[in-house]
Amino acid sequence: MSRIITFLGKADTRHTTVAIATAKWFAQYSQRVLLVTHNPNPSAELLLETSLKATPQEIAPNLSVVQLQATVLLEQVWEEVKKWLALYLPPSVKMEIYSGEVIILPGFDSLLSFNALRKYYQSEDYDVIIYDGRGDLESLRMLGIPNIADWYFRRFREALESLDLSKIADSIGGPLASALLSANMDTRKVQDAIVQIQDWIAKSVAVVGDAKRLSAYLVTTDEPAAIAEARWLWGSAQQVDLRVSGVLAYQSYEAANKTELEQAFAPLKVNLIPALQKHNWEPLLEALPDFKTIPHVPQPLTVDLVQRQVQVFLPGFSKSQVKLTQLGTELTVEAGDQRRNIVLPDELRNQPVTGGKFEEPYLVISF
Repeated sequence: MSRIITFLGKADTRHTTVAIATAKWFAQYSQRVLLVTHNPNPSAELLLETSLKATPQEIAPNLSVVQLQATVLLEQVWEEVKKWLALYLPPSVKMEIYSGEVIILPGFDSLLSFNALRKYYQSEDYDVIIYDGRGDLESLRMLGIPNIADWYFRRFREALESLDLSKIADSIGGPLASALLSANMDTRKVQDAIVQIQDWIAKSVAVVGDAKRLSAYLVTTDEPAAIAEARWLWGSAQQVDLRVSGVLAYQSYEAANKTELEQAFAPLKVNLIPALQKHNWEPLLEALPDFKTIPHVPQPLTVDLVQRQVQVFLPGFSKSQVKLTQLGTELTVEAGDQRRNIVLPDELRNQPVTGGKFEEPYLVISF
């Protein structure tokens, strides 16, 4: 089973340094490691002392690296999309659109990056994938794609299945359009595609929610602003069901500083990371946590049927930054400029919320 580790925090040279050190840490234990970084990332090339490519290249025993380039990823995906559409569109419909001319829409690079990570993970060519992303809210939204897709699929599938496409075609183009649609639409293939999408979503949601397969570490310094940002990202990660396993802190060598950090990020373990000096990686490798041990951390969401309560773990937020809404059979929690839709168990579904209070770091919802 492969594993993905990523990092949250200000995406600067220190962020990339930690990612590289982690990749080297696993490689020394004979783990097949893929370090995934973005373009442009000159700091990664300087730190690795090699030019990066859009395809994985081995730079040391057990250690490969790849630089995600949106234009290359788009070309690969576009060809797959054309093959997929060809299964469902009638032969008379031609797609004279070429990958080399498709323009990348804002935000689409996150979808491409997620798809690339998914492929590397499912290939089973690597034991560990170290993802050196942006480490910000955009990265969290990318990692939250499975849960977002799950909600949209659940909420809109019923509406789509209830649509009578032949009637819609008839109202727009008349009986001839309806007949053409009925003749060219293979409903069985469409249903098979829906099942495939549902299976992909379910498997992806399971990966995001399993700390043994996907986890994050906070990268920070002992500066108050950096600590506040890391705590905010810690709480935001819970909104996409991502487990944060620990804290990697720079510039914290005094006992008092470490104590403050441990208090700010309790119950997470804090590891102090020295600065990289003249490409000597050994001190960094020695300072890293034991990644082979999966630490016990608070669950993003817990349900207590006996007490008829739902607890949402939201560290780094204050009461004024958290909003709870009950719409239909689901709950919606807003925090960190994100919404999380909670599917309630049968015992609590359709039951009114009798109380909701924020007791830092938990939002406690009673029924």
